[in-house]
Amino acid sequence: MKILNKYTNLLRVMLTIVALSACSHTVLAQQQYSLQDLPAQFNSPASFSLDSDNNILFTSPNLHNQTLVEQGVITKAAAPTIGLIDNNNQVSVWYTFKQQDLEPNSGVVTPMGIAKGPDGNIYIADMQLWFGGESRLLRVNVIDGKAIDVDVVAKGFSFPNAVAWRGNDVFISDTVLATEKGISTTSGVYKLRLDELSAENPLQISKYQNKNNHDAHLFEIFESNGSLGFGANGLAVDGQGNLYTGIMEDGTIYKSTFNKDSSKLETTLFNEGLIASDGIQWDSPSNALYITDLFDNAVYRIDMNGQAKLLAKNGNTDGSNNMLDAPGEVIVRGGIAYVTNFDAAFGASTMVNTKPDAPFTISVVPIK
Repeated sequence: MKILNKYTNLLRVMLTIVALSACSHTVLAQQQYSLQDLPAQFNSPASFSLDSDNNILFTSPNLHNQTLVEQGVITKAAAPTIGLIDNNNQVSVWYTFKQQDLEPNSGVVTPMGIAKGPDGNIYIADMQLWFGGESRLLRVNVIDGKAIDVDVVAKGFSFPNAVAWRGNDVFISDTVLATEKGISTTSGVYKLRLDELSAENPLQISKYQNKNNHDAHLFEIFESNGSLGFGANGLAVDGQGNLYTGIMEDGTIYKSTFNKDSSKLETTLFNEGLIASDGIQWDSPSNALYITDLFDNAVYRIDMNGQAKLLAKNGNTDGSNNMLDAPGEVIVRGGIAYVTNFDAAFGASTMVNTKPDAPFTISVVPIK
């Protein structure tokens, strides 16, 4: 898989996180930054979630460490971090992952999707496929809005990506269950219950074998064209409880409906036509989905009939001047769409972005 080969060399850099000297988390947490001038701690902002106080939390796995070191932009690897955007649009460090949070075999943590659970804690997909560890669902335990510590509550995924809650059920997209380059990618979505998630006895997901032999928690399986090796990606739940799954390499979105007992009723095609659909969020006031196209540098609103409206799009940029730069996910707060500029560059002919670079930014787009 081309993307996998390109990024496996990140392993040696990410492993240096273990050896990073202890920094003063208290001082960093007090510093504030603008959306258009983030520090290197946020060099690959990825996914969003609102917290209990309407702050926006976002993950930054900092997958661009090696490239930025080679460019001379930074001198050492930045530890993966969760940022917070307050109601004045000031950014601060909410949590920096610590040595005890690292996966024991790989020595790294790669926070991707993020979502607030019904228990008030924050749940994060930790992708380990590229680094030789066991992919996990993490719970950041929260008291009075502050991150206290991190527990592993489920493990055994392949490429966990997005996280979305529907009542007491959490859905985790698994972007790569199996892939054959240029032919097909098998991906899926897992469904776990809140009462199954325990730090004392983390839920073990069995390895996917085939469509007839897989873990009972696998809610849905998708087959896509194999062009990228990336299948199910973004997830969102609307006000009626329907689940939406973006299939990156097909540029599509599927809608899953439910029976009264929360079992799956059916999954149908909802929208198509994007190049590489990425992060999805549903916004209640506008009753619409918002999605980024990672490859096309674009952000869309999609109504409940599956009709898309382009909100923003631009060519290859470095993300300055509020421009999009390989956007990873979009979330709406107060009539404003916030967009993570993930800044990935996969070398695909259909991808606008050509390289990760500074500055590190989050764009804002009015939706009205």
